[in-house]
Amino acid sequence: MNTPSKIRDDLFDAQFLGRVEQLALLARRMSTSGAQAHRRSKKIGSGLEFAEHRDYAPGDDPSQIDWALLARSDQLQIREFEEEEDLSVYFLIDHSLSMDTGPAGAVTLLDRALQVSAALAYISLSNLDRVAAVPFAQGAEPPMRPVRGRGQFFSVLRSLSAVQPAGRTDIGKALQDFVRYQPRKGLVVILSDFFDPSGLGDGLKYLVHRGFQAMVLHLVDAGLLTAGSFGDVALVDSETGELREITLTPAMMTEYRKAFELFCGDIDRATREVGALCLRLDVAVPYDDAVLRVFRAGGFLG
Repeated sequence: MNTPSKIRDDLFDAQFLGRVEQLALLARRMSTSGAQAHRRSKKIGSGLEFAEHRDYAPGDDPSQIDWALLARSDQLQIREFEEEEDLSVYFLIDHSLSMDTGPAGAVTLLDRALQVSAALAYISLSNLDRVAAVPFAQGAEPPMRPVRGRGQFFSVLRSLSAVQPAGRTDIGKALQDFVRYQPRKGLVVILSDFFDPSGLGDGLKYLVHRGFQAMVLHLVDAGLLTAGSFGDVALVDSETGELREITLTPAMMTEYRKAFELFCGDIDRATREVGALCLRLDVAVPYDDAVLRVFRAGGFLG
């Protein structure tokens, strides 16, 4: 992913920047109110929350000895504490050609994915988490160098502005590629339409079994579930170029909607099997409303 100096002002204008600051303030209030799931990782260190005892070893700091326990039981033990690690948040953004379909001038699924990723990235940076954007299609590109702190937000916007639609979707390979780059463990937010014949399940299991948390944001265009007219139409697969001519009827549209619901159900089941959160986001919903849905669902703030 080549990073240009220019930020896309059609997606990330001054109004967008002002709104993400408001969302970050709201996120902070929701987090401190305890309304969100705690999702930061813990490690044994010098924090304030007691974790466990362990046997004293030569060289240990005497100030960490549990003197009260020693007086009661003659056991020479060290008190260990938990400390929070900053979280690494990876935004895996599907930039395959199916993400770029829609009426001329309309917001595409890719546009919405980039805006949602940017808003959530700003909130993560404000929370002192590490953030990286990872475009994927038939595979995943190397993650950008993770950045930390709100001062790095414009470098994230430049990286997101460089993402262009291309290729077919292979989620399984993309997630394997991502893990192979050996990123630090953390939260992986996957934004996609998930139009992959091989499905999401195996790739998601691979990701979670290797120690990553996952959040699935399923981008959809509900406008495609209705037909403006019926009759003879030519359908072109946006990713393969395959052409199919059909006679579109109301009954066929009803079957299409049923098939779409089954498809969405498969994604829901795949995420439940690994304990991940799945949200369906309609492209017609503004990006800030989509981000608020993520807040309310929990699992992102901490």
